[in-house]
Amino acid sequence: MKHRVGVIGFFGSVRDARRLIPDGCELTALCDVKEHLLDRCREEDPGVFCTADYRELARRGDVDSVVTYTPNETHRDIAVAMLEGGKNVFIEKPMGISLRQGRDILEAERKSGKYVAVDLEMHVTGVGPEIKRILDSGQIGDVLHVEFDHHRGPWVHTTPSGLYRTRKRTGGLMRMEGVHQMDLFRLFAGEVRAVQSFTAPNALRHYEIPDNITVIVWFAGGAMGRYTLNQTRSPYFSDNWDPRCKDYGHSVRWRVTGTKGALLADAWRTYIDILQFQEVPGGNGSVRPHFVRRLDFSGLDKPMESFYEDMVGCRRLFLQRMAAGLPPLQRAEDAFRSEQVAWAAEKSGFEQNQRIEVPPDWEG
Repeated sequence: MKHRVGVIGFFGSVRDARRLIPDGCELTALCDVKEHLLDRCREEDPGVFCTADYRELARRGDVDSVVTYTPNETHRDIAVAMLEGGKNVFIEKPMGISLRQGRDILEAERKSGKYVAVDLEMHVTGVGPEIKRILDSGQIGDVLHVEFDHHRGPWVHTTPSGLYRTRKRTGGLMRMEGVHQMDLFRLFAGEVRAVQSFTAPNALRHYEIPDNITVIVWFAGGAMGRYTLNQTRSPYFSDNWDPRCKDYGHSVRWRVTGTKGALLADAWRTYIDILQFQEVPGGNGSVRPHFVRRLDFSGLDKPMESFYEDMVGCRRLFLQRMAAGLPPLQRAEDAFRSEQVAWAAEKSGFEQNQRIEVPPDWEG
């Protein structure tokens, strides 16, 4: 029997929803608040159940797992309803608009015996696992420092309901976008002990949240980190994902320095460069980094998406593992810990740039 899947949001037709469905699974239900979309889907395939009420989907016996793409303020209620209905559920990040909502989801997961996965796609697809494999191989030694720079253009008023630019809908820049990098920082260098954030005055007058942030990170193991996100660099002369943007300021780059060498990953140009420290000729004890090799991912289908931000692939991977009876590659407890770090970084930015300790039971 195939694993039966419901989809909430993230589709424009039945055919579109089925792009999320891997082998061994079948689409049985769709949910969206847009009734005209549901009417079209009913006509397209009467065999797929359609509803505007997620609670109705949660009660159905012909759905084993649900994948969602909905606004932040709905994540807790939808996830809890699906778990109480005996379903595994995949939700967007953040897990809620407060850390309390995230804890509610974890408690519901524990009681249900089912699984929750959170869309921190770079943790399980593309660049995150690639860097982690290099680090685990010992090629650059023990991690000493992790850096991330992301310069891009802003979200504008056409973004639905201020989802990415208002404090009410996002909680802030780190909670909406920076959580990905705090998650990767933890994947690369271990648990975070403390954070301290700095913001400059906003240039974007339609933003209610900082349009720039730099976070200093202290890891429990002694490594350090720096994260910079700025939304004023890349021009909006065309679609923000136009490949030309990489020449007009849009950059997405990681740097990791270890005891034996370093690596540089560039998401736009889809490569990872590996360097290793070698002694300088002369026997004076000095070392300097030498280029060793480049891992080039430009041959991938849709290289930027596949290497950097494969949201569809992340959902398909979740369903494959649910169909096989396996837990998600990243458990919800781990995703929640990354959210705690991101929320602490946001809090520091809003509150006079104070350094904030982040114990495992941090409540925000």
